[in-house]
Amino acid sequence: MIARVAAIARADAAIRLRRWSTVVTFLLLSACAYLWVPDPSTGRALIQIEGRRALYNSAALGMATAMLATLFVGLFGFYVISNAVRRDIDSRCGLLLASTPMRKSEYIAGKFAGNVAFLALFTSGFMVTSMAMQIVRGEAPLHPITFVLQYALLAPPAIVFVAATAVIFECTPFLSSRFGDVLYFFFWAGTLGSVAASLEHGASSVLVKAFDFTGMGFALDVMKRTVHTTSMSIGSSRFDVHQPPFVFQGLVLPPEWIAPRVLSLIMPIVAMAFVTLWFHRFDPARVRRAAGGFVRSRLSRVARALSAAGRPLSRMLMRLPSGGVASTDALLTFSLTPWPILVWIGVTIAAIVNPRSLPVALAATAVMVADVASRDRRAGTLALIRSAPHLRERFVGWKFASATIVAFAFMAVPIVRSPSPIAAAVATLFIALTATAAGVATNNPKTFIVLFLTFWYVVVNDRGTPALNFGGVHGAPAASVTAAYAAIAVAVAIAGQLLYGQRLRRGD
Repeated sequence: MIARVAAIARADAAIRLRRWSTVVTFLLLSACAYLWVPDPSTGRALIQIEGRRALYNSAALGMATAMLATLFVGLFGFYVISNAVRRDIDSRCGLLLASTPMRKSEYIAGKFAGNVAFLALFTSGFMVTSMAMQIVRGEAPLHPITFVLQYALLAPPAIVFVAATAVIFECTPFLSSRFGDVLYFFFWAGTLGSVAASLEHGASSVLVKAFDFTGMGFALDVMKRTVHTTSMSIGSSRFDVHQPPFVFQGLVLPPEWIAPRVLSLIMPIVAMAFVTLWFHRFDPARVRRAAGGFVRSRLSRVARALSAAGRPLSRMLMRLPSGGVASTDALLTFSLTPWPILVWIGVTIAAIVNPRSLPVALAATAVMVADVASRDRRAGTLALIRSAPHLRERFVGWKFASATIVAFAFMAVPIVRSPSPIAAAVATLFIALTATAAGVATNNPKTFIVLFLTFWYVVVNDRGTPALNFGGVHGAPAASVTAAYAAIAVAVAIAGQLLYGQRLRRGD
């Protein structure tokens, strides 16, 4: 049993480590360490206590970069590893595994162990680069043991939680789709600071602390106990240059936090054990049923009826000059599953009732167009499409057109009802073009979903930055802001076309 679990875990981790996307992601994360830790000469500090900045020693930088690592593991790490089961289905390796004596529990344990190994290795590499950053930017000698201790106190619960959650979502039919990708994003964003806020308001039970998978509540609570003040901030902010810096000694593990931190490691593993009850174990009938849609409800039948009622419009659109391929592909979005029809109805009604629902419409549109450029590869029809005359060379162009048709179909009423229709239309075009470019570049809808939803979360929660008034979600934006988003969309589209052209020349 142990040998089979180890073999699955080793193969899963090795596949990810051999990809160029892993290298690119690691380099981007390493660069974020320098952006996350401001240079004191700029007048900004990473940690402040009562107006005094923390000296950049191994304790301060170790804790700060460890918190950054847990944030990235919790958000981007999930989307990187949440395709382990799907990869076995698409590659047909799952059928071979199903023919072996492998048990469900062994396969799930192997995938979980592979996720943990990959995330732990990734985090360790980031820790090493952060140590190198201290040598370049730090103000005190490097103490590797102190650095490692900060990571050991913060990172393990996040790694275990994400590794287990990815397996749970992949093995649960209605969570293995884009719905699960979106649900996880909002779940993670909602729980990011919830434990810290609960502790701030006096909640100190072991169970509340056990849900602090990010370690943010733990870090803030321990720091307040250490420095004996509530006037504290973590993150880039301006400091009083006239006050001397204070020396932070690092996080410790108080006795009252031992049980919660242990529970935060155990709970995800216990929850993961239940997925063996509904894991399909690559049974062809159950895999097809899951891929075809988990919910067979009256809403699904209503959506299908609406889709059938729109077939005359489909035939009309396909007769448009030079628009047949793009129109057909756009209408495929609404016919593959009933959810786009239902989402379109919800977005339209919400826009009619309340024009302030524009942010919801933008997020829903982004999710619906995320897989337009990548679904053909996942469905195995890309080779057939490329064999058709001219489609191979014009693939990116008609995918751009298809995504644009779908996006404007969702956003038609929200654009009219928005405070700035031009800005909303540009935002819609931005979504369509960037979603297509991301799909062409990565062959995966998850990339665009996580990047756009992260951007969307920042935009919605921002209240004063003119450049973040995307689509007019905070009122009519300046013309320069709208023009900037239009320029970015065009630049991304050109980059996507150039990348695809380079792949064609290489024969990919």
